[in-house]
Amino acid sequence: MNRILLFTVILVLAIGGGYLVAKPFSGVVQPIAFNHKVHIDNGLDCSACHERYSQAAVAGRPKLTTCLFCHETPLTESPEEEKIRQYAERGEEIPWRRLTRLPAHVYFSHRRHVVLGQIACQTCHGRIGQSTSPPSRPEIQLKMNDCLACHRQRGVTTDCNACHR
Repeated sequence: MNRILLFTVILVLAIGGGYLVAKPFSGVVQPIAFNHKVHIDNGLDCSACHERYSQAAVAGRPKLTTCLFCHETPLTESPEEEKIRQYAERGEEIPWRRLTRLPAHVYFSHRRHVVLGQIACQTCHGRIGQSTSPPSRPEIQLKMNDCLACHRQRGVTTDCNACHR
């Protein structure tokens, strides 16, 4: 009886531990294989699709109407581009998956950093503008020490309550 219990506990811990180890490495899969590079090469910048970056805490993911502004009629024969119009025909928003998540106790404002702080998107998001397929995880994994170093370098507050709620 004790052996069965011990085996069960070890098995549960092994499965749970495996899940915890593998979870961070399982990436996000987007509904459309968005090519950032082709959009940047065509003269669009991050704000063309991430419209809320200058007004809100989050930059937001593109709305279908934003995509349809250019893609209402086909520009290419790409099946990925066609998916945009299929979402429009069904009257559905594109279910873009969020790539980054902050802990619930952290407050971060894109507006404060990008507009007021004049920090380029690439500083935190890396070379995403050069990606030809959607990343499955953030290129740069920012930690609190990275934020503190940037705050110190720019001479802005490092008071805990400025970012932690």
